[in-house]
Amino acid sequence: MSITVRDFFYLLFGDHDREEFEYRLGEQLSYAESETRLIDRRTAAYMVYVYITDVLHETEEPSIEPAFVLKDIYECPACIRYVAEVYLKGIMTAKDKVFGVKEKVEEEEAAVIVSRVFDRSKRFGGI
Repeated sequence: MSITVRDFFYLLFGDHDREEFEYRLGEQLSYAESETRLIDRRTAAYMVYVYITDVLHETEEPSIEPAFVLKDIYECPACIRYVAEVYLKGIMTAKDKVFGVKEKVEEEEAAVIVSRVFDRSKRFGGI
């Protein structure tokens, strides 16, 4: 079953209020819309990127060029950095070099993504 943007936010950031959501994501996503909008992989990548850079203070990859093997990375030009970072860090996978930027994230996949955010030993190493 797919999950909403807000549900995914709570998995990452914990049970925070509207102010926390808007502080982290307000420029990109509305709080009201987040309650009903099902999360897709590009939005999940963005939220993970925000979490690992703002909260965990992980450094960005020295080059995102290796992620350009993903066949659909240019389907969302604004998302290239986020998709590349979570892919290269081994947090989100690709299937046959397709990231699936517009595919919905199911509950099971969301749990795997979040577990990789918090436990680096579960990350698969990107490419």
